[in-house]
Amino acid sequence: MMSLLATGLLMSAQLVGNPTVTYTIDEINTDGFKITFSPNEDCAGYAACQFDAGTAEQQFAMFGTWMGFSTMGDMVKAWGFNATAEQQMSWTGDTPGKDYEVYVQCWDVNGAYADMIIIPITTAKLGGDGLAEITIELGEFGGAEDTGYYQWVVYTPNDQVNVYHDMLIEKSAYETDEWGDEGITAYLTQEQPGVYGWDRIGVDEAQWNADPDTEYIAFAMGRNANDEWGPLARLEFRTPGLSGVSDLTSTKPMIRVTGSQVSALGMQPGSALSLYDLSGRLVGKTTVSPRGDANLSIGHLNSGAYIVTDGKTSHKFVK
Repeated sequence: MMSLLATGLLMSAQLVGNPTVTYTIDEINTDGFKITFSPNEDCAGYAACQFDAGTAEQQFAMFGTWMGFSTMGDMVKAWGFNATAEQQMSWTGDTPGKDYEVYVQCWDVNGAYADMIIIPITTAKLGGDGLAEITIELGEFGGAEDTGYYQWVVYTPNDQVNVYHDMLIEKSAYETDEWGDEGITAYLTQEQPGVYGWDRIGVDEAQWNADPDTEYIAFAMGRNANDEWGPLARLEFRTPGLSGVSDLTSTKPMIRVTGSQVSALGMQPGSALSLYDLSGRLVGKTTVSPRGDANLSIGHLNSGAYIVTDGKTSHKFVK
C-alpha cells in the first residue's frame, strides 16, 4: 500500500472542491506515447511525470529528502510536465515493449494536492516472433597512457529483436567460476528497471574502457517480440599493443575515463554531458565547450559502474 506521505493524501483535508483531470491516451509507439489531459474547474494546476513501472516509490525514497520533497506530489511537480489547461503531453526515448507509469498530481487554488492518479502504459514492441540474434563487430582501439585506453564495439540486432543487452569482459574474468556462459547469460537476461542505457535498441556503437594487449570477449543477447531470448552472441579478440593505438586526433566522438576524471572529445558544442550510476541517478553533469570537449570529475564517487552520455554516445565504465 502506498504511504500517505508519498501520495500527498495528508493534505487532502485542505482541498477546495474536487480537483482532478481526465485523460485520453492518444498514441502509443515503440519509443514513447502521447496523452491528452483535461483538468476540471477545481484544478488550479497539474503535473505529469513518467517512471519505469514500479520504481516511483524507490525514486522518492532516494531523492525525496535530498531534494527537499515532502511528498510524491512534490517530486512529480518538480520533475514532470506542468500545466493549467487541457494539454497533450509526449514522452519519447522509451524502450519498446516496456511497462511505464505516468503519475499525475492535481492541486487546488491553495496548492493542496488531490489524490495521485497513476496511468499504466506499455510501449509497442519492435521485432518479430523469430530468432533474436545480435551481430558483434570490432571497432577502433585508441587512447593514451595518461587518459586511458578504449575499445569501440558495434552491436547490431536483426529485425526480430525487440530489445537487447550487451557487455564487454576480460577473458581472464570470464574464465572464473563467477562468470562463464551461464553467468554471462544470467547477467544479460536480467531486467534492470530505471538503469539508463541497459535496454538497447538499434545499433549500439559502444565505447568501453580497455587495456592494450589484453584478451576480451564482447557478449550480447536479445529477445524478440514474444519475450523469447535468442542465442548468446560473442566476439573474442585481443586489443593491439601500444604500437597499434589509434591517433586521438580523430574527429569521431569519444569519451575517456581516468581514475579521477571523464573526458569527452569531438562532441556537439553546447550539448549536455551527463553521468549516471546504475540506479539511474544523475551524479554529474556539464556542458560541452565550443571546442567540443568537456570534463567531469569522478574522484569523489564511490566504486561501482557508471554510464556517461551526451544523449547520442554512451560509455559504460567501472570506477
